[in-house]
Amino acid sequence: MPDSFEYLMSLYLGSPVEEFLAIADTGSDLIWVQCKPCEECYPQKAPLFDPHASSTYKVISCNTDSCSSLPQASCGEGSQCEYRYGYGDGSLVDGFLSSETLSFDSTGGRRIQVPSTLFGCTHRSNGTFNKNGAGLVGLGGGKLSLIRQLGSAIESKFSYCLPSSSQTSATSRLNFGAIANVSASNAVTTPLIAGFPSTFYFLSLEQVSVEGQGAVKVKPGMQIGNHTERGNIIIDSGTTLTLVDDETLKSIAAKVASSVKLPQVKDPNNDFNLCFDVSGVDANAQFPNITFQFTGGASVVLHQSNAFVEAAQNVVCMTLVSSAGIGVNIFGNIAQQNFHIGSSISSALSSADNFYSKIIPNSFEYLMCIYLGSPVEEFLAIADTGSDLIWVQCKPCEECYPQKAPLFDPHASSTYKVISCSTDSCSSLPHTSCGEGSQCEYNYGYGDGSLVDGFLSSETLSFDSTEGRRIQVPSTLFGCTHRSNGTFSKNGAGLVGLGGGKLSLIRQLGSAIESKFSFCLPSSSQTSATGRLNFGASANVSASNAVTTPLITGFSSTFYFLSLEQVSVEGQGAVKVKPGMQIGSHTEQGNIIIDSGTTLTLVDDETLQSIAAKVASSVKLPQVKDPNNDFNLCFNVSGVGANAQFPDITFQFAGGALVVLHQSNAFVEAAKNVVCMSLVSSAGIGVNIFGNVAQQNFHIGFNLDAMQLTFAPADCANL
Repeated sequence: MPDSFEYLMSLYLGSPVEEFLAIADTGSDLIWVQCKPCEECYPQKAPLFDPHASSTYKVISCNTDSCSSLPQASCGEGSQCEYRYGYGDGSLVDGFLSSETLSFDSTGGRRIQVPSTLFGCTHRSNGTFNKNGAGLVGLGGGKLSLIRQLGSAIESKFSYCLPSSSQTSATSRLNFGAIANVSASNAVTTPLIAGFPSTFYFLSLEQVSVEGQGAVKVKPGMQIGNHTERGNIIIDSGTTLTLVDDETLKSIAAKVASSVKLPQVKDPNNDFNLCFDVSGVDANAQFPNITFQFTGGASVVLHQSNAFVEAAQNVVCMTLVSSAGIGVNIFGNIAQQNFHIGSSISSALSSADNFYSKIIPNSFEYLMCIYLGSPVEEFLAIADTGSDLIWVQCKPCEECYPQKAPLFDPHASSTYKVISCSTDSCSSLPHTSCGEGSQCEYNYGYGDGSLVDGFLSSETLSFDSTEGRRIQVPSTLFGCTHRSNGTFSKNGAGLVGLGGGKLSLIRQLGSAIESKFSFCLPSSSQTSATGRLNFGASANVSASNAVTTPLITGFSSTFYFLSLEQVSVEGQGAVKVKPGMQIGSHTEQGNIIIDSGTTLTLVDDETLQSIAAKVASSVKLPQVKDPNNDFNLCFNVSGVGANAQFPDITFQFAGGALVVLHQSNAFVEAAKNVVCMSLVSSAGIGVNIFGNVAQQNFHIGFNLDAMQLTFAPADCANL
């Protein structure tokens, strides 16, 4: 409902439920209401929320990731997370981060509850808040906003329609999920653009036209602090006027002044740049339409009520003003009135339909391209579905493996932050300690004995997109490694964990990529080839010859478990594989994991012995011992060379998914004139693994919501 050029939304809080009205604000993240006691607060009509009267109220500790997500937080009495949250107009609120059951009306007439919603219990406030509202609901793109907390439950979609501010008794709706679709025949669509901070919904405004006077081009991009944004304006329901840069404003004002045949006057309140005296014409005064053209050909026509406002008696002013004071261009709520505006956030902050990473073969491992920091630096890092931590080697790194690329310098990036050892994120790592200054120090190991040590941190990670622009993922958790030891290649600067655990890239992207990703690994012999790691909707594997098998939940959330039923050797029959697998003290339902970071395929000794016998019966070449002692079954190919023939080996996974491994997937050249079967014993590590040689030239799609894995044969270098 309108309330003096801001908009209040209805929500229900606590158990028992209390109804509140709060400002609906797409330009901030924190949800908050004023709480008892509140001696230094703005006066409000409604009773203050009493947290002690609600059975579902809980305080949040200052040692949590949620607390770390706030721009300004400290440890209050009893280790409560105490916040200080500010707004562009200078308003401030202080209080304690808490959780509570939030409820909403539904079209079915019943209340929909959202338990454990993070919100602020405000005990001190200072600013321009109106007594009709009891708080504010942050609808921005950051972690603590209502939209992000609802996330996949509303498909990351919401819409609203703001009635005219003059319609004081009117009400409208803020819709969530499927009913938030805006499907009118005259609807226009423009991309939301990822930016820093993630709170803001950035748009790209190309030009502004004044009816009958032509267009004003708008500069692309926008500088916010030391960040250069690709978007040049944000859309904000919590800001009244529309703010543009001085150069653009001056040109628009000149065109409006030429169009309006009324005397200009100075705004008595000094809020507006261009005002007119309407005495004598009053309601009959005519003002031109002003059209905002956004990227994608989205023309939004602002009629008189969206572009001009009565500032005083007989004084009407243009609602576009200078952004110089705050340095951010804003499409404000007067401009938004009487438009049904729908936001799909998953595509906004990740461009889930079109961002990807290049994949490059590198000596039987695969490197993926990532961009890190502000300003951006490009790195190649191992793509590993068998681990979670993302890390790169950082300055200083005296005890590290040598790498070709320069080390990442955290002090040279404006978006780098260290993570405290008292956070949930630090607790998610298997081995951590408190370093100097309470930094989260990790010791992270791999199955081959490699180890890395460093500090858990956060940074802006960026990716290429099919549209040629970079997609930014702010505040990505990663490891700044300062010590390393193991079998890492100098061509790589680190590793990207693509596993299923909390710290992996996939889990951090989460609903923004619909928990989907796919990759296609070129043959390791194609050293100049590149494949792709795709995210979101573009990760669907839909070839006619695709096969699908279930992903199976296991004790370790990192690993992607499968159920392998049997292995067949061409012309020799099948070998049944034992169901389940024992990993330490845990009996897993799956009996093999798929891992892009492991080269060979590992199976238990009994299965391996049976497969090897069938292969040996099929291949009419002399057997030889592997000179490097890595393989169990090898053949001498001198005299036949590239003409040597080896049988297909078919892996049958649950659900009838037959994955046929041709010669290049099942056999490798181990030495000159020596070709070996790429299946070896898992006895040394106790885990069966479907390795990356077997995965080459398959388009492999992971859907973690549906818990499905899909294989389709492909020429990965040309997919």
